[in-house]
Amino acid sequence: MTGAGEEVVIEFRGLRAVRAPLTWGQQVIYRALQSRADRAHYDYNQRLSLPVPEGRALPDVIDAVRALVTVHESLRTLYRDGTADSAPYQEVAGEGRLAVRVLHGDDPAAALDALAATDFDLSREWGVRAAVLTGPGGPRHLALYLSHVAVDGWAAGLVVRQARALLADAAAVPAGPVPQPADLAVAERSAAGRTADRRAAAYQRSLLLRAPRTMFPTAADPGRALPDGGRALADPGETLRAPGRPPEWAHGEFRSGRLEAAAREVAARCRAGEETVYLAALGTLLARRAGLTRCVLKTIFANRIGAERQAMVAPLASDVLLCFDVGGPSFDDSVRAAHLAKLRGYARAQYDPARLERLVAEVGRERGEQMDLSVLHNDLGALAPPREDGDGDGRPAPGPGTVATSFRWAEPFRLPSVKLYCDVRTSPRGERVLGIAADTRYLPRPDLRELFFRMEELVVTAADERQHPRDQQDPQDPRDTDERLPVHVR
Repeated sequence: MTGAGEEVVIEFRGLRAVRAPLTWGQQVIYRALQSRADRAHYDYNQRLSLPVPEGRALPDVIDAVRALVTVHESLRTLYRDGTADSAPYQEVAGEGRLAVRVLHGDDPAAALDALAATDFDLSREWGVRAAVLTGPGGPRHLALYLSHVAVDGWAAGLVVRQARALLADAAAVPAGPVPQPADLAVAERSAAGRTADRRAAAYQRSLLLRAPRTMFPTAADPGRALPDGGRALADPGETLRAPGRPPEWAHGEFRSGRLEAAAREVAARCRAGEETVYLAALGTLLARRAGLTRCVLKTIFANRIGAERQAMVAPLASDVLLCFDVGGPSFDDSVRAAHLAKLRGYARAQYDPARLERLVAEVGRERGEQMDLSVLHNDLGALAPPREDGDGDGRPAPGPGTVATSFRWAEPFRLPSVKLYCDVRTSPRGERVLGIAADTRYLPRPDLRELFFRMEELVVTAADERQHPRDQQDPQDPRDTDERLPVHVR
């Protein structure tokens, strides 16, 4: 439980104050937050908590927060809307105040709920809220709620590591100059930045010209035969015949030791990452469902190449367009095609997102059809910085194949401009977890649930090169489970 407490106000003076455009990474999140119609939508912000070592007093924890906000300008920045003649911009504050809540209790989750009770007003408030939980022995936990415009998943990991070091040793402030997003915004508009954006534009145009218009066509021949001789998961046009029906989202989570072990086998054989195997499986099955031999989707790239970018506390991730063939004679061909598409896309991942939006509309006009890029894949492990010794929970990860296949419905959420969102993450116990959230007008709930099992079947069959009939599953079909889980927030 967490009880009412007091506030400690930290004063900041004499720091650098600067006004700059938004970085390309900040633009992506800022525009997404503007599209967030209500709090039932996806919570983009980061919730962080870490224990306070024994022997530390409240002033030590306050000093750690002070050091983080002093060093990283993104934690003391305001974001201003643009006008008809200007784009949104950021203002780094050289002085100001941050109130840290001091709460009595030992429940960091409750403290974070309290910090997140209202949305950030980023035009008036820095993108950081902090609370310290105290007990009879002194401070117990530090809780931080950070705006996604200030940090992405990678940057949140950096903040946790640096906060842990500061709590252990107040002198553990990062040495030397720290890269700042305002400086990156200037670099992105330099000659080198414009060149990178032009190269990305050429790649993106060539991809859009050959990509399927959508992964969710309104099929004229419902339940059409699939390239592998199977049938569609369900009628692809069934729910599209009522376009006035409001969106209704569903969210499922899937665990499977069989799938994880098979993905490792296929990844090793194809010299690709396991995350690419999951990506290829998703793209293959969505394409088959739509009667296509090529898929188009977006994946999120951390954009952390180079030491300077790896040390920056700011959102740098970008959406990378991928289009690859999935109609080859084997699933390995799809994995290799996805791997090559990712490498090419990552090489062109630094670009102006507003320019890409204009390009998509332009190519759509040239093709005479509106492009639909509404499938988003997110490998959450790739957005986290490398783990240091002691960052884990001390428990060994389950061995391959030891995690029983299970499906569960999770709390639904919505994402702007997305019809299907798939993420891959690792639970605290070391289990690989696949999550899919979808607009049920385009992927009905039965199809969403079945998609996980089709992915497992596809990858396991490819790994073993033999069929695995459904009757070899456990007697209690995990598809009968309907246990609600809290939504995973990135």
